[in-house]
Amino acid sequence: MKSHLRSLLLVLGFSFVAASFTTPVEGREWTSTDGKKMKAIFLGIEGETYKFKLANGQEVLVAPDRFIKADQEAAKRLALIGDDSYTMASARQIDGLLAKNLKANGFSSFNEPLPDDLFVRRVYLDIIGRIPTREEFLAFAESAREDKRQALIDELLLSPGYASNMFNYFADMYRLHASDFNNGVRMDPYIQWWRDQLKANRPYDDIVAEMLTANGNVGQNPAAGFLLRDTGMEFDAFSNFGQVMLGIDISCAQCHDHPFDEWTQGDFYQMAAFFGNTQRSLAYRGGGMMGGGMIQMPDAPDGWKEQFEEWAYSEKNVPPPPNQTSNRFRFFLSALGWNIADNDALETVLPHDFSGSGGKPNEVADPRTLIGDSAKKGGKTRREAIADWLTAPENPRFALVIANRMWDRAFGRALVGPVNDFSDSMVAKSAQPEVLKFVTREMQRVDYDLREFMRILYNTRAYQSISTAEEPDWADAYYFQGPVLRRMRAEQAWDSMMVLANGPEIDTKTGADGSLYKKILNIDFNTASNEDVWEHYEAWLQNYGNRIANAVVSNETGDWSPNYVSDSQLRASELQQPAPAASMLDTFGQSDRRITDEHNYDGSVPQVFALMNGTVTRQLTGSSSKVVSDLEDLDGPDDKVRGVFFTLLNRFPNDEELKLGMGMVEDFGDEGISDLAWALMNSPEFLYIQ
Repeated sequence: MKSHLRSLLLVLGFSFVAASFTTPVEGREWTSTDGKKMKAIFLGIEGETYKFKLANGQEVLVAPDRFIKADQEAAKRLALIGDDSYTMASARQIDGLLAKNLKANGFSSFNEPLPDDLFVRRVYLDIIGRIPTREEFLAFAESAREDKRQALIDELLLSPGYASNMFNYFADMYRLHASDFNNGVRMDPYIQWWRDQLKANRPYDDIVAEMLTANGNVGQNPAAGFLLRDTGMEFDAFSNFGQVMLGIDISCAQCHDHPFDEWTQGDFYQMAAFFGNTQRSLAYRGGGMMGGGMIQMPDAPDGWKEQFEEWAYSEKNVPPPPNQTSNRFRFFLSALGWNIADNDALETVLPHDFSGSGGKPNEVADPRTLIGDSAKKGGKTRREAIADWLTAPENPRFALVIANRMWDRAFGRALVGPVNDFSDSMVAKSAQPEVLKFVTREMQRVDYDLREFMRILYNTRAYQSISTAEEPDWADAYYFQGPVLRRMRAEQAWDSMMVLANGPEIDTKTGADGSLYKKILNIDFNTASNEDVWEHYEAWLQNYGNRIANAVVSNETGDWSPNYVSDSQLRASELQQPAPAASMLDTFGQSDRRITDEHNYDGSVPQVFALMNGTVTRQLTGSSSKVVSDLEDLDGPDDKVRGVFFTLLNRFPNDEELKLGMGMVEDFGDEGISDLAWALMNSPEFLYIQ
């Protein structure tokens, strides 16, 4: 149904979204080769002509050669990402709301405008998660185009690095962990599913709805990983659902009425009951929040597991337990059955020591939403009902939560916070309540297109302002005169070093994708023969342990002969999730993915040692490094010094820095370049997003 609605809106053009704006949107200005101007919304390239919508609603076709070169370049860009008329109008409206409130609170305006060198570094780090190369920096710095900032934002949003950087955020938010939970069952297909959704720029509400309603194991349906993530800890899983999707931390009410908020213990269990008949694993007894009988292998004939076990013992001579081979065989069956299914025999039962409001001990909890309208079941499963309720236009809380989170990504400070626990009264008392209302409506207007939403924020004057150096206390209001100065995330630091070591091609290099594991677990139990399933088990045995995590199945061969990814020179999003303890990513604060949004920005002594003497730093600043070798073709010490600054800090050196750097090159040659690169990499400026 929703896909048909989206198609209808596309056919209707932009007339629908205009209702979000207080003033009409005329469209961007286009200039012909003879100097004539036309304001129109760009609809795309049709054949060999450009298609526009004029202010009077008329659609026209115009040949490309009728326009100046800059507009031809803009048309090619907009054909890929969409017209920016409403993007820019929305950005202006945000700036207007912010500026009005700034002046009302004693500020003359925003912080000073961001100069080009700081802008290019900031948008590279914020959008694709790494610093620009020297060539990328110079291409922007030397461009004379008036719309070069808009063009660069669009170019980066369309690049593979955008999805890579966005993945790192959602990996923290949804605690994506490949191997440390679920009795060793791996989550690699679920992690790859997240990568794929972000690469496809899938609407966020669709991503969430699929996770909430998924059935099967992670091979049959990788989105099931969301609910499988906390198998055996179902109430913790529900608490996480409240934090990431509703911005409400109700975990306290699991044991008693919330002491500081309106939530009761009964509220907790009634909302949790929407997941109460969700069976999360192959078992034969109730557990966790559930009471009642457990079905056996979901979506399989009755007795399938026992029948296959007996066949394997008799026909394939699988030895009885506790033989190691038998244990692996039983673990294989458990992995197949680590499964999501709806089981109406299960219910959420209030605990025997229930002492709060809204229920009695050992009572069955009826599903009820915490806020807003009731969820309408109407022939749906409970999970389908809560997914529809959550993402419905009538429930602005969902849009508010993700809009607030995306604002936090751009500005280093949320409009209302903390992002995972805020009340309606906190929304009303936020420093910029009108902006919060507007971006909530905008998230719904763009249909949860996160790329388009971020495109709006990056084009605001507020975002393109000098950072506020002093981090405001949460107890104090912040009016967003500019972003807050912040340190790179661990993944941004790692990816920046990887681009220094390998060049921009690092953005398109992929790692292990969980494809072999997905193929092994993806079995139709109703049609597969015992021999078919045994073939999957043999592939399991051949790739047991960590090998299966590093295996990539070729789509061309279609057999069980995978390639193995052993390259560590990858972007953080393509590496093991999360990185191992004591790795550089861990040292710089990557979350261990046990708690939502647990990324750490604090400085530490190990970080200093990693930058001063770590293997990556030695690789980048040694005499044989790519950073140094790339400067060999430059003329003279002054150009080489500028080249180092362009490469590491993405700016021109001042006179004093240039003089000192030239002295190092003249005295020590390439070794002086290495020393200068080492000094810049160890400077605070390298690690901060200004």
